Amino acid sequence: MKHIHYYIIGVCVILSMAACSSSRKAMKDESVASARSVWKAGECVVARANIALADASGKDIAVGGTLRMRRDDVIQLNATYILGIQIGTMEITRDSVLIVSRATRQYAAFDYQELSALLGRTITFEDMQNIFWGEAADFNVKGVRWKYNRFTELADGRKLPESMEVAFSKGSVTVKLVLNTSNHKQEDGWTTRTKFNATNYGRLTSNQIIRMLTLLMGG
Repeated sequence: MKHIHYYIIGVCVILSMAACSSSRKAMKDESVASARSVWKAGECVVARANIALADASGKDIAVGGTLRMRRDDVIQLNATYILGIQIGTMEITRDSVLIVSRATRQYAAFDYQELSALLGRTITFEDMQNIFWGEAADFNVKGVRWKYNRFTELADGRKLPESMEVAFSKGSVTVKLVLNTSNHKQEDGWTTRTKFNATNYGRLTSNQIIRMLTLLMGG
């Protein structure tokens, strides 16, 4: 559990970098930028998740979890450890990105202007949504490589990502994240906002998050 908070923050930062890199590529690719989604606002999907992160040392950290999405509203990625104990949540809404590490009782919350400043690149909710709903394009841009390994087909013929992979490289060091999902269902009725008592958690600063990412990169 020692590096779980690095892991949770790293997942969010790496996915965010993938999202803004994908957005820049889509702007140059008219066929991607103009593609119409097959999903309607408010549609919900839930799936089991398996998240694996290989840090700079080559050590793999893998946890299970759940992925819940409500189109044009929220994306929740919950990580669980042994015996189903929840260790962290990444929640992406139209207004902000929230990261909660229940393992270390820490959290971070950013609106998109703050997140863009942290990453040095413009990022929006739509960028993140495109990644998770399978509407981004594979790319390799300035040290960030993104690809979908495979898709799953729902009963109605629409497809969702079943395995996606992103690698963030700096010099000779690479951190790789793989998100696998299964048992996709079109299901609502779940709580669309994460609840926790912020007074019992320490709020992480931008500098602390950068330091955590640096440690993941072996710095």
